[in-house]
Amino acid sequence: MQAYKSSLYFLFSLLTLAAFYNYQDIIFKRPQSIHKWRQSDGASLALNYYQNGMHFFQPQTHNLTSDNRHSSANCPSEVPILYYAIALFYKLFGYHDYIFRITNTFLFFLGLFYLFKLYHYLLKDVIWAILLSLLFFTAPVLVYYGNNYLSNTAALSFAIVAWFYFIKYYFERNPKLIFTFLVWFFVAACFKLTSLISLLSIAALFLLEWIQLIKWDRDEKLFKSPARILFWMVSFLGIVFGWILYARSYNQLHDSYYFSTTGFPIWNLSKAEIKGVFENIQTLWLDQYFHFSVYFLFAICALYLIWNFRKITVLFNLILVFILLQIVAFVLLQFWTFADHDYYVIDLYIFPILLIAFFFHSLSLQSPQFFQSRYLKLCFTIFIFSNVVYARQELAARYQSPINDFDANEAIYTVSPYLRQIGINPEDKVISIPDVSHCSLYLMNQKGWTEYTDARFNRESKIVYNQDSAGIQKSIERGAVYLIINGISEITKKPYLKSFCTHLKGRYKSVYIFDLKNPLRNFDPDQRKLEKIYSCDAEQKSSDNIYFFNPADSTQFEFAQTQSATYSHSGKYSSKLDSSLPYGMTLKIPDCKSGTFFSISVWRKAEANSKATLIASSGPNQFYKGDCEIVERQADGWEKLLMQFEISQNLEGQELKIYAYNPENHAVYFDDLEVKQFKAFDVN
Repeated sequence: MQAYKSSLYFLFSLLTLAAFYNYQDIIFKRPQSIHKWRQSDGASLALNYYQNGMHFFQPQTHNLTSDNRHSSANCPSEVPILYYAIALFYKLFGYHDYIFRITNTFLFFLGLFYLFKLYHYLLKDVIWAILLSLLFFTAPVLVYYGNNYLSNTAALSFAIVAWFYFIKYYFERNPKLIFTFLVWFFVAACFKLTSLISLLSIAALFLLEWIQLIKWDRDEKLFKSPARILFWMVSFLGIVFGWILYARSYNQLHDSYYFSTTGFPIWNLSKAEIKGVFENIQTLWLDQYFHFSVYFLFAICALYLIWNFRKITVLFNLILVFILLQIVAFVLLQFWTFADHDYYVIDLYIFPILLIAFFFHSLSLQSPQFFQSRYLKLCFTIFIFSNVVYARQELAARYQSPINDFDANEAIYTVSPYLRQIGINPEDKVISIPDVSHCSLYLMNQKGWTEYTDARFNRESKIVYNQDSAGIQKSIERGAVYLIINGISEITKKPYLKSFCTHLKGRYKSVYIFDLKNPLRNFDPDQRKLEKIYSCDAEQKSSDNIYFFNPADSTQFEFAQTQSATYSHSGKYSSKLDSSLPYGMTLKIPDCKSGTFFSISVWRKAEANSKATLIASSGPNQFYKGDCEIVERQADGWEKLLMQFEISQNLEGQELKIYAYNPENHAVYFDDLEVKQFKAFDVN
């Protein structure tokens, strides 16, 4: 009964934290934010199983980059059990993204529950078991991917379950538990190959005992019936490595270099590249693995265990050593991937999980009074709470701009019903722009090609898709029927698209769908109707010195106090901006209309590599754009910046602000701002 209550206390704490993290809303989000690409790949595998016959050994995605760029045959290195299971759920309940998230969340919570059981079993203390298990529900990476579309957190969960049964077996020596923990270790390795570090650690312990190189703290053998154990270990490892060989042969057969079944070792990188990886880890990811205070806790635990290693259970010491050695080997073999992939560390969390377990177990035996101290538990509770707040902040940031580009691509997320409405089926092959990944193909549920660059694992010549007119033509020859462009400004940025944008089949919010087979011309991107021009030459000011204004139409631009006669592109004056007055020539346009296109230019005189630029923003639906192109340079140092964008539907009715901005101390001069406003295209 007491164990039942303890479990309820933990589950209540877990669900409370999940609600605090806003899991109840996140569960209904489609793939987005950090590593949206890999999220979409996992979701794509599941959807393709569901739609294409449930052939387990023939995994597919939405990108047609295999078989000489004609098929979508792509096999991941992990056994696709999760994706296949999700497809089965789709068969039962229909296709919904949230089924994937809910399933993964359940599996993640299963792991946390067994982590609680593991700590409770070792420490015999409910409060410590709850606090320590929740510590790993404060790691931003785990909190983010715990209810996501990747299989890593599920693999970690299964590894935790396996370690619980192994530790229980170590103390109780119940032979029925042997097969239990071996099966769970096997399932973890199937879900993610990296989780093999746990099963291989058990194999190493077995080998040491078998060849009599180690004696445990107890006289009896740890692994009884060695022949049976060896059989199951070899069988399970054989299945895992068999799948890897199958995946490699499947991908080679289909000329697919999409999912990695190879390594990217540190010794293949230059010193500069190695330094770049370390810099990325430090600046992008280190504070996402844990808050820095948790690293300090881990350091204390490690130093304590090293200092008292003779007092620690031999088995525990060896487990940590074997896992650590494998982690080092894995990091060295996959070093390059850690620069951009935070989720690669998820399977490695098993080391700090066991480090904490063995440290507190030792503490409970050697310093029971300190271990049971109410003040220590109170301090640790505060420590956990502060990390919960930190994790919530980091999670929220991942689902907001600028990290999350959902707002800029919102139309792609919901365009699929419209595509079906105008007669475009999932089997119709499309070209999707802009997209250097394949996320848009999954989100639209369309097979096809994007602007992807197939690096071929950096071992062959790269293959680029749809990055020039020849690339578009090749896709058409391979069967592309429609060109789908998210944002009409893409045509201006990429003039080679114009010759393919002649027959507009439909428009959905910011998404333009062109029929590549219809010869009838009903669209000309160069014939967009100019609605209005706003211009500011910084010459005229209002009497109160607040506004620049254009005497032709009395349009006002804020921050006239920045007027300067030091330099000018035309006339006598310009707008001088520095950190004391960083904003200038600010134009406010109320009540924006969806589909309205803006082409904004300004002349700038600045030092090389200046961060001063044009900004366009709005609210409350946050829109912020600051990327400009230098389209012209003059000998006197003036250069022309150009920014172009289209108003999306979620910005309908909002006020748009356009302004020059310089956050740096040195002065930058802006002149001759011109804002061209074009009407939205209509479908004829």
